[in-house]
Amino acid sequence: MVIWDRLVRSWHWYLVAVVVANYWFLEGGDDLHNYAGYALFALMALRLSWGIWGRNPHALLVNFIPTPAAIREHFNDLRSGVIEHPAGHNPLGALFIYFVFLSIAYLSITGWLHEEVDALFGNDFLQNTHRWVSDVLMIGAGIHITGVLVMQKLTGTPLIKTMITGKR
Repeated sequence: MVIWDRLVRSWHWYLVAVVVANYWFLEGGDDLHNYAGYALFALMALRLSWGIWGRNPHALLVNFIPTPAAIREHFNDLRSGVIEHPAGHNPLGALFIYFVFLSIAYLSITGWLHEEVDALFGNDFLQNTHRWVSDVLMIGAGIHITGVLVMQKLTGTPLIKTMITGKR
């Protein structure tokens, strides 16, 4: 059964590569860092477009809205040991996706404002919050990886393989 289409899988791994490069290897303020930031913004625009108009039901944003009730139910399922394995994202995974969308949007906007708007160049608030949100995004990525490994173990669902092949 195909869960993630080629666009979603490619998007995921490009996002990983650009975020890792921008955080760990590219110097803030350098041209390559800025271009990577623009690439992240373009990736987000692509994924949001696919999430609205795409043909894959598992990738449509309306199909994984992390409501408080769904999150509560998921936690109850985890506590009881009876865990559903939805074809797409579970409520916590969905919450993480929205966290990533918001983080990348914030990083793109603050980076652009800081670098392209002369009056804001050197603005401590923009610099500090940009750095803080990038740190929080990295922490979130670590939590995401841990969550994927835990859910893969608890459910027996090959989540990592699915993000590579698209099939479950």
